[in-house]
Amino acid sequence: MASFNTIAGCVLASALFAMVVGKVSNAVVHPHKLDKPAIAVSDEAPTQTAAAPAALDIPPIGPKLAGANVDAGKALFQKQCVACHTIDKGGSNKVGPNLWGIVTRAKASYAGFSYSSPLTAKGGDWSYEDIDHLIFKPTAYARGTKMAFAGLPKEQDRADIIAYLRTMADTPAPLP
Repeated sequence: MASFNTIAGCVLASALFAMVVGKVSNAVVHPHKLDKPAIAVSDEAPTQTAAAPAALDIPPIGPKLAGANVDAGKALFQKQCVACHTIDKGGSNKVGPNLWGIVTRAKASYAGFSYSSPLTAKGGDWSYEDIDHLIFKPTAYARGTKMAFAGLPKEQDRADIIAYLRTMADTPAPLP
């Protein structure tokens, strides 16, 4: 029975100690009441404004295209792009649209593919520079795009892939 009394005494002593520490700390520290809330809370619904994507700071791809290696571009396409895109004329869509004739084709126009609204809103035709910016960093080119690709940082790799894509058309677009 002595052990129960010891345990009960320890519990009561701990509770008394905690109470004394609480009273002393309240006497020493005086909380400062703010004049106005630190965080403003509004009853209004938040509004979303679509920020314009920052201009990509990459050099023009045109000069690199003249010396681009189509075979290297095909190998890179097979490694990086074929999981999501087909390149055959009249080919089906995968996770991404078919890329046959992509150079100078209207953006977001391949039949049967559901493009994301940021890409659809771009409008116009695919230029060499547009393709370069997209494969450099898709999320910077079209913020909110469904394209889940980190991008290709190497300028020569992008030039090689674009040179390969250029050849995948009935009539390849002229080089810039």
